[in-house]
Amino acid sequence: MNESLQAARSLVQEGLDQFFAGSPEETSLFLTPWGPDLQARLKEYAGRGKLIRGALVPFTAALIADPANGMETTAEFRDAAAVQAGVAMELMQSFLLIHDDIMDQDDVRRGGPAVHAQYRELQHSPQYGISMGICAGDIAAFLAVQQIAQLPVPAELIQRLIALFSREIITVGLAQMQDVHHGYVQDASLSAVMQVYTYKTGRYTFSLPMMTGAMIAGASEDQIAVLAAMGEHLGRIFQIRDDQLGLFGESEVIGKPAGSDVRENKKTIFRELLRECIPADDPVLQLFGAPAITPENLRAVRHRLEETGVIDQVESLVQQEGEAVAQCIAALDLLDDAANELEALLQYNITRTV
Repeated sequence: MNESLQAARSLVQEGLDQFFAGSPEETSLFLTPWGPDLQARLKEYAGRGKLIRGALVPFTAALIADPANGMETTAEFRDAAAVQAGVAMELMQSFLLIHDDIMDQDDVRRGGPAVHAQYRELQHSPQYGISMGICAGDIAAFLAVQQIAQLPVPAELIQRLIALFSREIITVGLAQMQDVHHGYVQDASLSAVMQVYTYKTGRYTFSLPMMTGAMIAGASEDQIAVLAAMGEHLGRIFQIRDDQLGLFGESEVIGKPAGSDVRENKKTIFRELLRECIPADDPVLQLFGAPAITPENLRAVRHRLEETGVIDQVESLVQQEGEAVAQCIAALDLLDDAANELEALLQYNITRTV
């Protein structure tokens, strides 16, 4: 993670700390005992994350608001609003991940217990954990909306941002429905998989926070549109690398069991490209959806991905997406330092190992 993005991450971390340090009444979590209980759990859960989505809001605002672009926004105004919007992004991320873990039946997230798994242990009841987890996720979503509604910006901008958040989260939900559907069918087309990558990951992880930061900084509509497109390309790279880490990474590093995507028969680009390269009755394909995946099973999948050239195909696609990002950076027509920051973001995304 480059220095500017790391600095933005620190600002959002401080913002989250301040948010969770507020009294239950200030955060609307005033009902006892569950308000304070959830406040503590969300603080710990959010603190385990990389905070990339939240950090991208102040990161982008600072780049776009360069005086050379004619922006009149003061740094103090921009930073306060962008950090608070970054906090909202991370609360929204908590909502999505809490529900995602319930749907995927994953008990581990970010190297620790998923929220529904935490609640399950209180009563030793799976249904109790699911029910409480759904409630926790719902509350996190509306805490995020509350943060946007209270931004220190003009009312017109708040309206635009709430509309933007709403539209993009609706899109995430629809893409999640497609992803859930993929879990109940034998195969998925590459185009359908890439659509999920674009709308479940790309626009939410990159387009939304970058557009939010740009809007707070007073960017032009043209710049906002370029950032939206850039986010889709960056997001597809991000999801490809995420899937790759799930296959080739170590559990302690990636924060979830290695090979879980194979066990869950996730329709990833790696699985679908492999399916096109080998016979349908190949033993390796039968491992997808198996009740348990051993280290030996996972090594067999990795070997087939390498020997069939699937890894090379994926790297070629990543290169194409990276070239598209470079074109977007050029179209923004920023100062060299700002353009270099975006180039560094691209390289971090391509080479990340966690």
